[in-house]
Amino acid sequence: MKSLFKLSPVYCFLFLLILFAGCAKEDSPEIEEPKPEEETFNYSSSAKYNLNIVYFLPTDVKERKESHRRLSEILLHGQAFYRKHMQEYGFGNKTYNMLVDEDQDRVKVIYLKAKYPTSNYPYEGGGAKIIEEVDAYFAANVGERNSDHTLILTPVLDCDNRDVPYYGMGRYCFAMDYNEMDVRFFGENSKRGNDASKYIGGLLHELGHGLNLPHNKEKVSEVHKSNKGTALMGGGNYTYGKSPTFLTRASCAILNNCQVISDFEDTFYTGASLQITSVLASYTNGELKISGTFDTNKDVNYVCFYNDPATDNADYDAVSWAAPVEGGNAFNISMPMSELHQKDNTPYVLRLRFCHSDGEISNISYSYSLENNEPIIEFGDKENFDRTNWQVIDFSSEENNELASYVLDGDADTFWHSRWSQDATSYPHHLTIDMDAMHDVSGFSFLQRDGMRKVKDIEIMVSTDNAQWESIGNFQLKEINTLHHVSLGNKTSFRYFKIIANSAFDGQQYAAMAEIMCF
Repeated sequence: MKSLFKLSPVYCFLFLLILFAGCAKEDSPEIEEPKPEEETFNYSSSAKYNLNIVYFLPTDVKERKESHRRLSEILLHGQAFYRKHMQEYGFGNKTYNMLVDEDQDRVKVIYLKAKYPTSNYPYEGGGAKIIEEVDAYFAANVGERNSDHTLILTPVLDCDNRDVPYYGMGRYCFAMDYNEMDVRFFGENSKRGNDASKYIGGLLHELGHGLNLPHNKEKVSEVHKSNKGTALMGGGNYTYGKSPTFLTRASCAILNNCQVISDFEDTFYTGASLQITSVLASYTNGELKISGTFDTNKDVNYVCFYNDPATDNADYDAVSWAAPVEGGNAFNISMPMSELHQKDNTPYVLRLRFCHSDGEISNISYSYSLENNEPIIEFGDKENFDRTNWQVIDFSSEENNELASYVLDGDADTFWHSRWSQDATSYPHHLTIDMDAMHDVSGFSFLQRDGMRKVKDIEIMVSTDNAQWESIGNFQLKEINTLHHVSLGNKTSFRYFKIIANSAFDGQQYAAMAEIMCF
């Protein structure tokens, strides 16, 4: 039988040549194109403690373009900014320490691949998830952790549409990275110039939180000064690199003791306790004057005073002062009320932040209000009556080891708590106290529990015989952890008084109180 077709000798040769070539290619190893050499850096620091910088890469987002150069330039720019203001206030040539290759102007950044896509690390709740993975990395790579302070950056495709953590959480802080976040665009009259100011300023603002800083606002007199302007820890995340921006003296006083700004080796953040032993407050010549003494187990070198309008739940508008400690345990400050932005009839919380040399900060709060631009002072030492023979003779309920009698024991760390472990009781709660003798009383002093369950609304009843009772009014206490006073206006004579608690600041059914006194 004849074949249907017949290949010519030439076609047979070509066919065999192609077949041989294919087999030869299949059997030979692939030749890879040479990869560009990776840059190498020699990082060093003269400091014992250095800021950890982590670039956190979710699985669905690649590293942004030139991130190492841009972030290095941003952090070196910020390092110079922090140093400038530390020097201006007399704290020395200090700034946050980093591992740096001085010859190539590069900062050590740890590029860490995440376990999940960006959607797993949203603004709300994503920070804790990222910290868990970062901590796991440091646990497996102990030598990579250089301090207790960590800046974490998450790349995004679009800075205008992002949902990643952007805040401080203790000594961790979060910011983002995108392709045009670059100091080279500072001052440029364009969207990318404005964004560079906002997001680089935002990075350094959040870094401030990671270095122990709270919010604060510039004083009225600082707004238009060429070397001041807007406080970084206030609205400075919108002005940095565009118009005058600065660190306040209070911020620098706190930074002075920060682990990664320290110029010495020591043990940091070991726990500090502090109690105010006396405090005096007065208003003269347009200035609110605060002085006092304290006891502490850790040295304090500065006290910072934050005047925060209590008209909202934020503290961006808190105007601050700072003063060195006198004689080891005394403080004294004069604060012109003209420097406050909110005046008229405004309630204020005054937060005292005691800066311990080991980096810890002890916080004590007081309250006052402005009326016709003058402070009405509701705190300070009073001549409280001796409570040696006082007794709690009746109470609505108490918890084991949180007894009603603790409101008279003189210990700020003990407190009465309504019953909660079983058969929990609800408002109203009450305590009845026998002062053992008649007193002419001008007012009451209350110390709330330093924690939850602070009492809000109360009624005070008084009696001369524990039989006939008279109400002397309804009052609202302060949601602060320091002694504050309720004035009766006129002196009232009685031996017994009953405090009826009607509500709590946290809206829960429980009540707690540390101390009750009269003056």
